[in-house]
Amino acid sequence: MNFRFPFLNVVVFTARSFHSTQRLSGKKRNEHLLNLLTTMPLEKSHVARLQSERQAKKVTKVKYPPGTVTLQVLGSGVRGAPKSLYMFTDQSCYLFNCGEGSQRLAHEHRFKLSKVEQIFFTHTSWGNVGGLPGISLTIQDVGVPNITLHGAPGLGDLFVAASRFIILKDLQVNHIDATNPESTFEDAVMKMNYIPIMPDETGKLPRSATNSPIEEEDVTNYYSREKGNPEDVPAAKRTRVEKNGDMNPSSKAALAYICRLHPKQGMLMAEKCVEFGVPPGPLYGQLKAGQDITLPNGKTVLASDVRSPDDPGPVFVVVECPDESYLDNFVSEPQLRKLQRRNGATELDCPKVVVHFTPIELTRHPKYQEWMGGFDADACHMMLGFTKDGEERRGFGSLAVHRIQHQLHLLDSEIFPHLPFDLRVDGEPEHSEASELDCQTLTTYYLRPLKKLDLSLVPILKPQEYVDESLSQEGFKLSLDALKLTLADAVPISNKTYPKLVFLGTGSCIPNKTRNTSAILVELEKDRFILMDCGEGTYGQIVRFFGHERAAQVLSNLVGVYISHLHADHHIGLIGLLQGRQHSIERTKSDAGPLMLIAPHQINFWLKTYHYSFERIRQYYTLVACANLFEGKTPDPALITGLNLKSIVTTHVRHCPNAFGVSLTTADGFKLTYSGDTMPCLSLIDIGRDSDLLIHESTMEDGMEVEAQKKTHCTTSQAIEVGRSMGAKFTLLTHFSQRYSKIPIFNEKSFASNTIGVAFDNMQISPDRLHHLPYFIPSLKLMFADHCEEMDNKTNKRKLRQEREEKHKQLQRSAQHLGN
Repeated sequence: MNFRFPFLNVVVFTARSFHSTQRLSGKKRNEHLLNLLTTMPLEKSHVARLQSERQAKKVTKVKYPPGTVTLQVLGSGVRGAPKSLYMFTDQSCYLFNCGEGSQRLAHEHRFKLSKVEQIFFTHTSWGNVGGLPGISLTIQDVGVPNITLHGAPGLGDLFVAASRFIILKDLQVNHIDATNPESTFEDAVMKMNYIPIMPDETGKLPRSATNSPIEEEDVTNYYSREKGNPEDVPAAKRTRVEKNGDMNPSSKAALAYICRLHPKQGMLMAEKCVEFGVPPGPLYGQLKAGQDITLPNGKTVLASDVRSPDDPGPVFVVVECPDESYLDNFVSEPQLRKLQRRNGATELDCPKVVVHFTPIELTRHPKYQEWMGGFDADACHMMLGFTKDGEERRGFGSLAVHRIQHQLHLLDSEIFPHLPFDLRVDGEPEHSEASELDCQTLTTYYLRPLKKLDLSLVPILKPQEYVDESLSQEGFKLSLDALKLTLADAVPISNKTYPKLVFLGTGSCIPNKTRNTSAILVELEKDRFILMDCGEGTYGQIVRFFGHERAAQVLSNLVGVYISHLHADHHIGLIGLLQGRQHSIERTKSDAGPLMLIAPHQINFWLKTYHYSFERIRQYYTLVACANLFEGKTPDPALITGLNLKSIVTTHVRHCPNAFGVSLTTADGFKLTYSGDTMPCLSLIDIGRDSDLLIHESTMEDGMEVEAQKKTHCTTSQAIEVGRSMGAKFTLLTHFSQRYSKIPIFNEKSFASNTIGVAFDNMQISPDRLHHLPYFIPSLKLMFADHCEEMDNKTNKRKLRQEREEKHKQLQRSAQHLGN
């Protein structure tokens, strides 16, 4: 039996056996059929099955010092990109920090998150922990039964606050307080010492502007419609906060990690044994164990002659000095200074690598430079941190984003503009192998067996290759020429140039290489912006699209953020966005006030818990509850004035508790409606009547109506029908299932009216260019012909599976009838 598809094998077996019963008669046939159908094995959930397989491998695995140990940069730490270091061996994998966007980069570059069980944090800031919710969901889904978080106290509060929208029923999250003097970590790979570093008194975090504790927790089950009853989800623990608003002092600690690999004996080299005349047998074992031997002819063979050198276990160090308030304590930390050559450290104790999560500008402080100079001259210093303004370095790490953008650029250079080059372009000189290395994604250091730096894996952009890839598709060039002629004669549906939209995330649930999670930036009028939803990595998407300088201006002019509902893929990027906006305001010396956050009021529990437990963020926003914008209610005048709108109206939609759709009308009369996530919804149609533009979710293809209803989403045709019912002049589809990584499956007849378009990440569109979008469809299908063929094959397989399942149900009904 093929255990990867147990259900299908059971169905085939049962059908075959059912036909064999036709040779039986009467009561025996009925008994045989009932026995077959009642003794079918029940399939475990895929997570339970993966966990069982994982445990079996662990039990049988021999625990020995690994033969290969590698450090590899996952996220480079440039502003807008995650900060994360991946360590992997032939036994296990580890993460040091897990910034927002780590999951997406790990997916693209095939990091084995399924082997990660230990995550170490150098400081509890969003830049280090922002990717943890998404990573946790991913590793749960691949069968990891538990993870252990190492860091300052309070890390667990992140999951308490997020427990309504980060559901970890199959993953146990443990936390080790690395500030506890008695805490250490050791496994078969390495032994690690934790070094807590506190800020001085001037670095004490300010008290909150309010002394009120966190309000009662949000106990809503946001997956009740798709995942069963509320009691299926464990209740969150209550979070207690001191009334004075001060954090636990230890939670402010930065952590340094001193890591020493376990020694490993040299490997026996068979060719050397042959060369020295050692016969196969027990003598090999003695030599492997390090014992010298004497051959029958009296010749002595030294173990060192036939073995590779022993590896005593190199040391590497991971550090972060978050800001200048930590600096004096950091550079004077005795356990770190003991590792410095100038302080008498031996060859074995000198670190081969020092990984710095410290902001780049702080590493240039004279005190920090003096501290770095104390290490061995051959030590490699790997830098993963923000740079100061005006000196932003490249290194977002994704090739896939640029590949698809260069290809879409062929269709329309304004709708799909080139992105700023945030990676080295093919033909540019390589980075020098300096001792202080500004790291990029996939910067690699081998700790065992070799000890060397490797820059050959760092992604390199190859724009011409991406273009040629599309132009080589059969029929695409002719289609592109026809498209240019068609667009020249196409009639616009509007002459307005505002609002301008930039789609930052057009995928659902989890990000993939080419579609990030939900976010749409709307420029209502020149330099006045509102953001519709804010999935993980939204801040980074803004920086990637506009470049650092223009992104700072856009964020300084971002007046509001609208959150449609509290599923993680629609709001988990909000904290990073708030912090990025504040940095931009300081950079541009803007006088912008707090952001107007239009969201379900239940978001307050998440944001206030983070504010009290980790970093102060409440001063960066003013909450406007979505429910206060229902039709018939008078919105806050400050909201209307700040956004310069004629009106803004929300309504409940059919997705999960506290899910909303919104319709807004700009000062010059353009009406924009956004569905958020929903099934077809009459109340959305009501508030969106005669919209100029409807942006509607289209998660699933036609033919998946049952699954769409189960998940409370729409199919393509359902979304298009909503637009027709409300009289929308144009309907733009987004929020596609990640199975459609490049282009969704749709019926071209649905696009015959030329009022339907498909959204892509990094697509910018204005009303006077909406009419271009429907004409892209034929060229898109040729551009992504391989992907379309793969999707068609999957669709056909799904239909066959549905037919088999229906036959199986018929067999069950027949058996029940016979039993009665």
